[in-house]
Amino acid sequence: MRIAAWCRQLKAIVRGCVVPTAVPMAVALVAAGCDRAADRLGKSQDRGDGTLPELTLPRTAEPPKIDGVLDESAWRNAGDTGPFVAPGSGKPASKSKVQARARVLYDATNLYVAFEVLDAAPASAFARDAVDPHIWSKASGVELMLAPGDFTDNRDYFEVQVEVGGAVWDTRFDDYNAPVRQAKDPQDVRFGHQEWKSGIERATQRHGWGYVVELALPFAQLKTARTPTPPAAGSKWRMNLYTFRDGQADALAWSPILGKGNFHRASRFGVLRFAP
Repeated sequence: MRIAAWCRQLKAIVRGCVVPTAVPMAVALVAAGCDRAADRLGKSQDRGDGTLPELTLPRTAEPPKIDGVLDESAWRNAGDTGPFVAPGSGKPASKSKVQARARVLYDATNLYVAFEVLDAAPASAFARDAVDPHIWSKASGVELMLAPGDFTDNRDYFEVQVEVGGAVWDTRFDDYNAPVRQAKDPQDVRFGHQEWKSGIERATQRHGWGYVVELALPFAQLKTARTPTPPAAGSKWRMNLYTFRDGQADALAWSPILGKGNFHRASRFGVLRFAP
């Protein structure tokens, strides 16, 4: 039976307020859980046709406080990615433990991103002030890839990861996955220019349903030779967002890669439009 149809039947039982004796109470709890993702994340969308998602970002006059609590009006009016999808296929991923959405907005100083991740048992493996820990290898976290300007050639892009405990790994790349400096110890391998620092302000909050990562990324740290910062109203940049856990064995994306490479493939990044 399809999961969606199963959920509908279970919800019908719950709405009737009577669980038949042949149906365990656990089934009723599963029925309530079927709505959890839809209620918090919105309606899932199949992105398997290859169309790049686009997001219009409002410019806010009242920036949010970076505290992990998304109660400001700025977030209510932010651009909303909707539920993330499977990176390889673009299909909705109801069985993933890292179902998520993100909201994005900006002002003259920062790009603001807030992730809501339905990971009920996230792993935090690093101290908040650890210096460039390999978050993807051991922790539950979120990832932002950002290419200033409307370019898809993978030149001059940035990567920021934040784990559920607040640790940060950030770097800048010249080209697709380059440069990389190898080392005998995998922990010593350096990806891109790790001397670059994003300067992000971030906060995380855990909840029974999962966790929130809220961050402010300064435009001053995103200067490239090709793209002025802060972005002009009406301009376009490229961005992708990911959630992950279990060494990225379980991961989701805003814009799916669809077999076109790995998470760094800029031609598969979604489109940001900076509204006036």
